[in-house]
Amino acid sequence: MILYCDLDAYFVSVEQALNPYLKGRPVVVGGDPKERRGVVASASYEARKFGIHAALPISEAKKLCPHCMFVLGHPSVYAKFSKRFYSILLDYSPKIEVFSIDEVFLDISGSKHLFGTPLNIAKEIKKRIKKELDITATISVAKSKTVAKIAAEQVKPDGLIEIPEGKEAEFVSPLPISEFPGIGKRTEKKLKGIGIYTIGDLLSYPLKDIYSRFGIWGVRWVNGVHQEGLAEPIERKSISKSHTMRKDTKDIKIMQSLLYYLTEKVVAKLQKHHFYTTRISVKIRAADFSENSAYRRIPPMNLIGEIYPVVKEIFDAMPKRWVRLLRVRVSDFTRVPSLFQDKKRLKLEKQIQKIRKRFGFDSVLPLKAAYFSQSRKVEFKGFKVSRGQGFKDQK
Repeated sequence: MILYCDLDAYFVSVEQALNPYLKGRPVVVGGDPKERRGVVASASYEARKFGIHAALPISEAKKLCPHCMFVLGHPSVYAKFSKRFYSILLDYSPKIEVFSIDEVFLDISGSKHLFGTPLNIAKEIKKRIKKELDITATISVAKSKTVAKIAAEQVKPDGLIEIPEGKEAEFVSPLPISEFPGIGKRTEKKLKGIGIYTIGDLLSYPLKDIYSRFGIWGVRWVNGVHQEGLAEPIERKSISKSHTMRKDTKDIKIMQSLLYYLTEKVVAKLQKHHFYTTRISVKIRAADFSENSAYRRIPPMNLIGEIYPVVKEIFDAMPKRWVRLLRVRVSDFTRVPSLFQDKKRLKLEKQIQKIRKRFGFDSVLPLKAAYFSQSRKVEFKGFKVSRGQGFKDQK
């Protein structure tokens, strides 16, 4: 059996645990409403009643709930709480799959003889999380990860539910297709276009037709309802880096320089995990908060010399106005490199990463990444950047 545990409104819950005055009040963790920058990272359930949700611009959240309490957030503290959360779960099973900083799947099939029934295990874990972290959690137990995650969404917050073995399809079938994990609005529209409105419709649709329309992902949706066990806890779904400008800009040189810097950061992560990406996407958020994104499928890559030209190609083809935010994202990873990878470039970039590991990421930066820094007035390690000039050696 799989136990799925999701900490409710995690970032806000940590802030409330640290400061009890925030409990029961509309609270938002995110950017600074005075500067009107940033987006909502987490909102308390009291704040959600006003229409506030994750990724909503802080300025909009302030309009929806003027009396809301805004907290900038403490990422390092969230990481510490998360480790304590994982530690509690590991007391009940070594078979753990971390889905995110506040979501975990736990295989408790071999834990019954030590801790009792799956429902008893879930109750004990909920009790410990509340006692030790002062945070509420929603926990579900089911035969598969997919069903467990769907079930948890039906009883949040502070919920507890068990789906008896053999009753999985019966439980999920009446639910709307939008409740299925991983199905976004675009895919939902496509599914409804072929008559699939509920999860039951998806499960009864011919698997061959699902595959022809949605590929291997469509097959995984259907199989996920019945699939037991956990995945190998190694693969990440994506790596992304984004930057919000201090001032909106339409300077192409600044934007291209920022894109190069973001791509460098993403590539460093790829190489750290020995991943090769086969999908690159770029997102532009305009000054009016409208967004535009595009992507390219590519052979396996993990070198800046390979990936940045694709990023630039995508960016150059996208419409641009006054730009507020840029994001570079890579996904669909493999561990098998392309047969045509540049060996000399690979050797060079490995040496660069060794230097960065020792002296910090900004210890080695090409001039392509320097121009955007003029607009945000930062100092890179060992160098200072001024408008209208290149790098100035601080020595």
